[in-house]
Amino acid sequence: MQQPIEPGQITVGEVVAQNYHAAGVFREYGMDFCCGGGITLQKACEEKSIDPEELVSRLMGIPWAENESGANYKAWQPDFLIDHIMSRHHRFVREKVAEISAYAAKVARVYGERHPENIEIHQLFQQLATDLMAHLEAEEERLFPLVKELLDARLSGKAPSEELLRTLKSELVSMVDDHEQAGAILAKLRELSNDYTPPADACTTYRILYQNLKAFEEDLHLHVHLENNILMPKVERLI
Repeated sequence: MQQPIEPGQITVGEVVAQNYHAAGVFREYGMDFCCGGGITLQKACEEKSIDPEELVSRLMGIPWAENESGANYKAWQPDFLIDHIMSRHHRFVREKVAEISAYAAKVARVYGERHPENIEIHQLFQQLATDLMAHLEAEEERLFPLVKELLDARLSGKAPSEELLRTLKSELVSMVDDHEQAGAILAKLRELSNDYTPPADACTTYRILYQNLKAFEEDLHLHVHLENNILMPKVERLI
C-alpha cells in the first residue's frame, strides 16, 4: 500500500478499493472483503481473532496496483464502470451457471451417497444461480439505467427528480442485500467443499466442478467489490 493504514479508520472494502492485491491477503485470513467489506479493519480483525499489526504488515508489503489487471477502476466514470461490469461479470455469470449446474448435478448423483455434501452443494448452487439471474436483470433493467440517468442530469447541470433519487436509493439497498445473500451462499459452498478441495476418489468431473466453483467465487467477489466498493460510493456522491 502507498499510504499508512489505520485499522480503526479504514474499512476492509476501502483497502481493497485502493489496491485489489489486498484481496489475496484477506482471502488467506478468511476475511470477507466484498459483501462484508463495510466494517473497519480493526473490527474485522477482532471478529477473526487476528492481530491487526500483523495484518497491516502484510498489507503494507504487497505490490501497489489498483487491481490485478492494472485497470484504474476508481478513475472510471460510473457509466463506463457499469458497461464493464455488464460485459465482463454479468456475461461471465450467465455463461457459467448452466455449465456449473450440470457438473454439480452429475457429482451429486454419482457421489451423493459417499460424499453427501455434494447434494447440498448442488442445491445451494441452484439457489445461487436463480438469485443471481434475478439480480442481474434488476440491475440491468432498473438500477443501472437510473444511475446513468442521474449522471446525465448532473453532467448537464439539471436537478434530478426526487422520484429518481428515491428510487435509486431503494435499488442500491436491494443491490447490497442481494450481494450479502450471495456472499452467504458462497461461504457455505466453500465450507462444504473443504475450500474446493476434491477427495482422493474424485473423478475428472468432480475436480472440474470444484475448479469452476472456485473461479466462480473469485469472479463474483471482484464483481461485488466493483459494485459495493467502487460504483456505489460514486453514485452516492452524485446523489
